[in-house]
Amino acid sequence: MERYRLTGRLLQDRDWDACSVNSAANSIFEYRFENGRRYHAYRDGIYAFPNDEVEQVRLDMLHHLCLLVLRGELHTAPICPNPTKILDVGTGTGIWAIDMGEQYPSAEVIGTDLSPIQPSWVPPNVSFLIDDAESEWEWPEGTFDMVHIRYLNGGISDWGALFAEAYRSLKPGGWIEVCEFEMGVASDDGTYGANSNLGKYYELTNEAAMRAGRDFIGADTLINGIEKAGFRNSTLRRIKVPIGSWPADPLQREIGECYLMLSETGFEALGMALLTRNMGMDPGDVTKLVNSAKRELWSKSTHTYNTHYFLHAQKPLKPSI
Repeated sequence: MERYRLTGRLLQDRDWDACSVNSAANSIFEYRFENGRRYHAYRDGIYAFPNDEVEQVRLDMLHHLCLLVLRGELHTAPICPNPTKILDVGTGTGIWAIDMGEQYPSAEVIGTDLSPIQPSWVPPNVSFLIDDAESEWEWPEGTFDMVHIRYLNGGISDWGALFAEAYRSLKPGGWIEVCEFEMGVASDDGTYGANSNLGKYYELTNEAAMRAGRDFIGADTLINGIEKAGFRNSTLRRIKVPIGSWPADPLQREIGECYLMLSETGFEALGMALLTRNMGMDPGDVTKLVNSAKRELWSKSTHTYNTHYFLHAQKPLKPSI
């Protein structure tokens, strides 16, 4: 496995040799620009969501939302108090990996992503690799104490293969943690209807993801895939995350207001490339659909929530017989 250091980051690709480091370094910054958004260059087109500054702000805000939902905790898995190696798959801006590096100074924390959008100045025990999570992992068996996967829904074609790689790469007794979201909203008081523009947006975006071969999947698929890979001691928490300022509880209202702010750019981020590339929609029509969906979501008479899944499971200490 070849690794190259690039502006404070580690760059990895088995298809590049030492003679092509400079061209490889340049190529990962030759981003695709499409419909006013910027997308990754490495393995161009396999991931439908942007990586520009607007999206980076949204990803950091999403991290803040998770901290609110989990009451300040970075993870739910009961990992050992002094882990030595942690992998963050699809690290995005690297904010979770950086926070974990600070919380666990004993651990080497590695974040992988298609996009080199992580900061250069990070804790000394944190590093980043440009890599495709759907390629065969080259980590030796039993490398990590924890593998963390968060919000890759709609970006993975084979979750079973991903979980199998995580299982192999974990130490016996190590933990996988997966945090994902339901691609859709609901209400418990009938204030949301599936025939609305909001419902139309989710229906079309889900169909576009299916056509792309990277469906937005639900909790049952995740837990079944985790257990099929060989993990045990699984725990799944389904949490209703409100959208908007409608909850009476102060913390839930804060969470809802944060989520509402995320939706301001999130609808376009999740929908634009999927709907134009896979549904043949005109970018202007996508923008109209996105804006109409946001107006309905921002209505104070709509009491919507989104379901998030927090799942962790353990690699057995001894192999099953």
